[in-house]
Amino acid sequence: MRRHRLLNLLATATAMIAGLVMLIGLLSGPGSEARTLAALAVQLVAVTAAIAVLIGILNLLAVHLGRFTHAERGWPYSALILLVTAGVIVLRILDRAAIWSGDLEGEQISPRVFEAVQVSIESALAGLLVFFLVFAGYRLMRRGVSVWNVLFTSAVVVALVGWIPLGDLDVLRDVREWLVSVPVSAGARGILLGVGLGTVTVGVRVLLGQDRSLRG
Repeated sequence: MRRHRLLNLLATATAMIAGLVMLIGLLSGPGSEARTLAALAVQLVAVTAAIAVLIGILNLLAVHLGRFTHAERGWPYSALILLVTAGVIVLRILDRAAIWSGDLEGEQISPRVFEAVQVSIESALAGLLVFFLVFAGYRLMRRGVSVWNVLFTSAVVVALVGWIPLGDLDVLRDVREWLVSVPVSAGARGILLGVGLGTVTVGVRVLLGQDRSLRG
């Protein structure tokens, strides 16, 4: 128990010192020792995060390799993950070796492949979002008619119908633009303000040593 408390005290002191160093460094002028020390701390955090990501990727590959070799449930998906990982690594190595010729000379193929796949997946998910919203409105109205359910369903209908490129829907299009520019924008800004205030609160708690994760 005493050792556990000592470790908690050491973790709290380390977090407080690191937070104070970063705060003083950010408030100091360029070229000062505090700013240099803060930049060094940021670089150490970046290197640590990169190593953690690498370890996570290796662990993920080890798990899926074991699932594939033992033919466990879902092994085709594991095989797909392993093939995609190997393909990305090979493409990146070929890009670094600059072996492309002809029309592809000097091009980076791996970012283009990643962008093509990512855009396709995002477009598919965006297309499914329409059906999810309509189905959600239907389920809400079926569960019970209330002010909030009617408001949600009406907003979904106006937003979706307002995107239809027809000249007779100018009123709905104006209402949709007002919804996006006023209530939706205000809600997004409120969420961002909440995130900022939450971040400041967590930082203050760390600096004061009141964070539960450090106190155990």
